[in-house]
Order: sequence, then structure tokens, then C-alpha cells
Amino acid sequence: MIQKYLILVDEQSQNAALQNIKASLKNDDIELIYHEFNPINYLKRDNGEPFFDAESFKNDLLELPYFRQLDSIVCDYNLIANVIDGFQIIKIIKSINPNYKKQVILYSAQIENVIEDIIKTGDFDQQKENLKSLIDCNIDFRKRDSGYEQGLVRHVKKEKEFSFEDELIKWFFLRKDDVFNYLFPKYSGRRFEEVATCIQSKTPDSIEFKKDLIEQIISYLSSINGLDEVN
Repeated sequence: MIQKYLILVDEQSQNAALQNIKASLKNDDIELIYHEFNPINYLKRDNGEPFFDAESFKNDLLELPYFRQLDSIVCDYNLIANVIDGFQIIKIIKSINPNYKKQVILYSAQIENVIEDIIKTGDFDQQKENLKSLIDCNIDFRKRDSGYEQGLVRHVKKEKEFSFEDELIKWFFLRKDDVFNYLFPKYSGRRFEEVATCIQSKTPDSIEFKKDLIEQIISYLSSINGLDEVN
């Protein structure tokens, strides 16, 4: 049975709907593994003023063993008024999992008002920034209606577009405590997690590492071929 992983953020538990989705997917030989996050659990106060504890939320996300393997990210838009909304939650999740490439599902009973609400601000520069974030987050806006569950079933079943770099990063994070051996002398002793973070950074160091890795892999494969010829 294939395993698929989902996280959902909502003030109200969606466990009943998720159990229905899980049962439906089981018919297709898919086991849905999911975790719900309630933003209320991260509501804190500073001098009486409420705020969302983003760092605690990030830490809990990263503790999920399958966080780097997610097949679906689902979030309600209307969360804690004047504190946090679904769009802000999605930006937090994407900031620590930038390699998630499938669309993120953002739902609301009044979904037709959400885009306007996100970009509605008197500051033009902030409008541009919000619009850019909307594009970068790759959001699929869904209305919370009778077809909501079946829509989620289709989304979970949809395969992610394959990316060699994303797959490499995923495996580095899955084996984050492993270290590079002598076959890669420049990186010998560095933990896989450290290198995965470097690749994600899109810095000159990241580009240099990927070039070095390709060169080392080709060299290694060529060496194996040479040994086969000798034998």
C-alpha cells in the first residue's frame, strides 16, 4: 500500500472529513497519514496583546517525520481574526519547506473574497509583495462545499512533478544525521542535513556543491565501470 502524507491547519477539527478521505483512498490502495494543527495552540500574549507563536509552530512542523515528504498541505483561510490567517500560515510552512511543489489548498466558505482580502492594503509596495507571495505559494483556492472531500481525494492522489534536485534534498533530510564519506573529500564529515540546507539556499555555495556532486557521481560511476572491465 502506498503511503501519502497530509497536514491540515484549521481552528475546527476536520478529523471526520479526513477519516472519510482516508477511507476513500484506501480503495485505491493508498494509506493516508495526516496531522492536524490547531492555530489556537500557538496563540500567545505579550503585554496582553495576542500573537501567533510562529517559531513553536515551525518546530512542531519540523518534528513531523514526514514533513519533507508531504503530498498535501491544506489550510482554512479564516483562522484567528486580527492575529493569523491561512495565507500567513502557508507562507510560514513554505518558508521551511520550499521544495514542496504541489499546489497548497486554501479553503473558505467565502473563498471568492479571499484574494481581494489578501492584497487589499493601502500600501502599494505591500500589495506587490502580497501578490508575489500569492504566486510563489502556488495556492489552489477551494470553496468549502459539498465537493470539498472528493476534491481533496483527487489532490492527494495526484503525483508530484518529479525533480531530481527536490528528490535529492528529500533523501538528504531523511538521512539527515549521515555524513559524507571519503568519496566526496571536499564534503567529508559534513552532515546530510547541512548539505540539504545549503542546496535549498540557492546561493553560490549551493550551485558549486551541485556541480561538484555531479562531477563526483560521474567520476564514481566511471570508476565502477572501470572495475567491471578489469573483472
